[in-house]
Amino acid sequence: MSIPFPSNDFFSALQEGLNGDPSCTDHLAPSEAYCGFAVGEQLFVLEFDGHECSAVVPGGNELDLDFVVAGPADAWKKAIQGSEALDASAGLPVLIEKGDLEVRSAGGDGLEMARQSLPFLQVFLDQSRGLDLEFA
Repeated sequence: MSIPFPSNDFFSALQEGLNGDPSCTDHLAPSEAYCGFAVGEQLFVLEFDGHECSAVVPGGNELDLDFVVAGPADAWKKAIQGSEALDASAGLPVLIEKGDLEVRSAGGDGLEMARQSLPFLQVFLDQSRGLDLEFA
């Protein structure tokens, strides 16, 4: 059965993959972020605690978060397909640099926290490899 993107099921599957394979984050500094992925108008709140994703919640308020990575669904599709193909040119840092995705933060520390968290967020997104996805 396909997992729709964007959906809470998609982000929960990434959470399960990340938390189920501790070796995928061994090379990364722990992340303590309360952040979001905004896909078009939909916001998904993610909480990272150490080397795990401790929460995935649909909806919320961007002002309550450390930062949000945001963009249209087609940019996120590019990021997900880049993760599946191990294509670093479609990774989160590159898509942000190119302007396909943006980082937003209400607080001054949020942008720096996002910069430090991007490798961890990329590994989180890389958990999409092997998932049967249905893009809306």
